[in-house]
Amino acid sequence: MTESPPSRYERLRLETDDRIVLMTLLSSGVGTLCGGYLGGQLSGRKYLAERAHRLPNTVKGWYFYQKWKNYRVMLGAMKGAMRYGAKVGGCVLAYTSIEAMVDRVVGEAQVMSSVVAGLGSAVGMSVIARLPRSSSRRACMAGMVVGMLTGVAQDIIHYRQNRPPAYLRWAKQKANLDLNPNNKAV
Repeated sequence: MTESPPSRYERLRLETDDRIVLMTLLSSGVGTLCGGYLGGQLSGRKYLAERAHRLPNTVKGWYFYQKWKNYRVMLGAMKGAMRYGAKVGGCVLAYTSIEAMVDRVVGEAQVMSSVVAGLGSAVGMSVIARLPRSSSRRACMAGMVVGMLTGVAQDIIHYRQNRPPAYLRWAKQKANLDLNPNNKAV
């Protein structure tokens, strides 16, 4: 059985549709775990702050205090998990979708698609979250850096597979023309 040649839109050795689904699900899972932890901690602290003026005095009172606190922590953890999972998953869905669209426009997967996707998703999330200008600027810089890092890493993988991106092929062609005196421009 022979393998088909890799697609020019392939990233992380996955086709576009598979990559979008997998990255969105994985990031939603990570967001769910982090959100559950943070939501539970916040709920526990909030429960203590709301009842600090009337803490129980008896063993039975402490039993019910801890019982109700655990219920509130579980509820807060579930709410936080759903909230953070949806936010992180939505952000990664936006990033991977923009990246795939720019790949199609450019004609291949390369670093510029990742940078545009990082910047586009950061701008979108800044508008949705109504961030102030200074926070939006930081979010855009972070989006561009993440896009640059993921794009360069992917271009290195493609280069090692003997599939260099178009800008590297162009630079190599220009370097060969400049170094070879037999090739004269017409």
